[in-house]
Amino acid sequence: MLVFIAAVGLLAVALALVLQRQVNWSPFVGGYAATLGLAAIGAYVRHVKASPRMALALVGVAIFTGFTAVSSIFIFTLFPLANPLIDPILIQVDQTLGYHWPGLIAWLADYPVAAKALGYVYHSSLIQVLLTIVLLAALSRELALHRFLLVGIVTLIIAVAIWWVVPSVGPSAFQEIPEAHRLATGLYYSPAYGDYLRTLAEVGPPVITPEVITGVVAFPSYHMIMALLVVWFTRGTFAFLPAALVNTAMIPATLSHGGHHLIDLVGGLAVFVLGVWIANRLIRHEPQP
Repeated sequence: MLVFIAAVGLLAVALALVLQRQVNWSPFVGGYAATLGLAAIGAYVRHVKASPRMALALVGVAIFTGFTAVSSIFIFTLFPLANPLIDPILIQVDQTLGYHWPGLIAWLADYPVAAKALGYVYHSSLIQVLLTIVLLAALSRELALHRFLLVGIVTLIIAVAIWWVVPSVGPSAFQEIPEAHRLATGLYYSPAYGDYLRTLAEVGPPVITPEVITGVVAFPSYHMIMALLVVWFTRGTFAFLPAALVNTAMIPATLSHGGHHLIDLVGGLAVFVLGVWIANRLIRHEPQP
């Protein structure tokens, strides 16, 4: 996995150079160095200090953070997008399913405390993933952790590939809500932010820096994939029930923030199932002696 991450990182650099993208490399290089350092510390802890569970956690975190870092640059080198955004089509699909994002926000505006709580749930995804890595390492669930990491990598690749062919940025860029409703719900994706995402898709960022890196993949929803990752791989542990409860709330939390259509979550579920299938075949159970 570390070799694959390095290869993706080199590909991102090559794309940026070939496509003549302006990149502020210094902070990214610092992040890569930190990732490699974390993996090196994990190797040291495993072989010198004989602490396999701590080493597993360190290397696991290094793999996940390293891949998300290199994939961020890779994604932003793809801007501006060659194909038009398909959000109007996705909005029509949502309406066929009986879902309307402004209607959800109007309802949530009457319950601002619940809306703010959903905001905390929405922003907990990355923390949950990192905690799951630590948990699986602490419980010596090596096979589960390896599959967890591989599913995370494979599903992000699939999600980005789909998004690049049929790009979308979420309903906030196409549907308007009253400012009072946005303030009452504490929405992160405001109409202005939606316009910013559309500009990214059409023009691209002038310079790729950590400040402009943000979530842009709407369909399929990687937020949904991360929630499913945590729930699926905490099965059989004490963390399963709280993880299931929090990530059940992740469904309305993801919908409410305006970065995803309802069909995005369905797409995320399908990609997750495919990712688990692939990981189970690439990383098999070791035969018992």
